[in-house]
Amino acid sequence: MFLVKCILVSLVHVLGVIDGRIFGQNLLNTPIVEGALVGLIMGDMKTGIIMGATLQLIFMGFVGIGVTSLPNSSAGTILAVFFAISSGLDADSAIALSMPIALLFQPTGIIPRIINNIFNPRCDRAADRGDYKAIEKYFWLGVLVFAIVFFVPMLLATYFGQGPVEALIRIIPDVILDGLNKASTLLPALGIALLMNYIMDKESTPFLFLGFLLSAYLKMDSLGIAAMGLIIASVYYFFSQKRTLD
Repeated sequence: MFLVKCILVSLVHVLGVIDGRIFGQNLLNTPIVEGALVGLIMGDMKTGIIMGATLQLIFMGFVGIGVTSLPNSSAGTILAVFFAISSGLDADSAIALSMPIALLFQPTGIIPRIINNIFNPRCDRAADRGDYKAIEKYFWLGVLVFAIVFFVPMLLATYFGQGPVEALIRIIPDVILDGLNKASTLLPALGIALLMNYIMDKESTPFLFLGFLLSAYLKMDSLGIAAMGLIIASVYYFFSQKRTLD
């Protein structure tokens, strides 16, 4: 039964990577979706959703520029949720471990791209001779390479990693775990700060402070603030459209 869960969790990782390559871009590789799916598989969807939403704030500010390879946020999310549920690891400590895990799995995004370079010249030659079936074959081979490179390490980490993680937790002093818990509370702020680097301007800044005031002084929760933001965005959009038509 545990092996089946490990396989299903590994397939969630594969689903995220092939989403943009087969299904379009449905954001299946976002932490909030993957956290919920892993929580569902492991029998604790509530923990999966809560951790996924928190990790979403952490990783949403990571933007790939040029050919840079980002930390594997998908692996960081999946294993953090998996270990939190299966090993009884405190959620805050698991969240703090998500970034080192994401960095450790970073090569899984680089290796398949290197391998898939083999198919590029073959696709060019197939295109020159009008062999579309060959192009389709090389496309699916490229997807298969991604699936294998993402699936195998995740399966090994989930199936064999639980024991070492539990042993590690037992030997880590409480002061270190407390430090990880405190660090986890800072990581969402770091993710938002990274995102603000790209989107902050004189038009959006007032809305940021409006959200802060609603939370700090009116005690609104994040869902209420998001709903108000949606209303403001809708009003702004409709008025902008009307001004354009006039």
